[in-house]
Amino acid sequence: MAFALGPFRLALDTQAIEQLEDQESPRVATKAPAFSAPIRQRLGPGQRTVTLEAVIYKEVLSPGGPAQIELMRLAMRQGWRLPLFSRSLHFYGFYEIDDLTATKTHMLPNGTFQKITTQIKLARVPSGFSIFGFQLG
Repeated sequence: MAFALGPFRLALDTQAIEQLEDQESPRVATKAPAFSAPIRQRLGPGQRTVTLEAVIYKEVLSPGGPAQIELMRLAMRQGWRLPLFSRSLHFYGFYEIDDLTATKTHMLPNGTFQKITTQIKLARVPSGFSIFGFQLG
């Protein structure tokens, strides 16, 4: 297993991860006083997104991969908050699936596809835990 997104496992036997993009930006407000340069003020953490790109070779390596994609679509529609862990037990936080794209190629004469390339875009959401008014996660 390379990654775990809640109950979903991203591994060679389901979806082989090819790339992970982790992007974060701060929240910044700009004030433009007269006769001086604009003043930037940091307001705290901004949006953090993770994009996972994976490949499923249906008949060869991952017969369960296409079913997992459909279950991920269900989780996306329901707005589930899912914890994201790497194999090294690095905890990325809680995420919702924002966008799920599956590109199917290498079609056989019987209509099945041999290769499915997926792109899963995740948006970080608060974990729901706070201490003294400070949001954790």
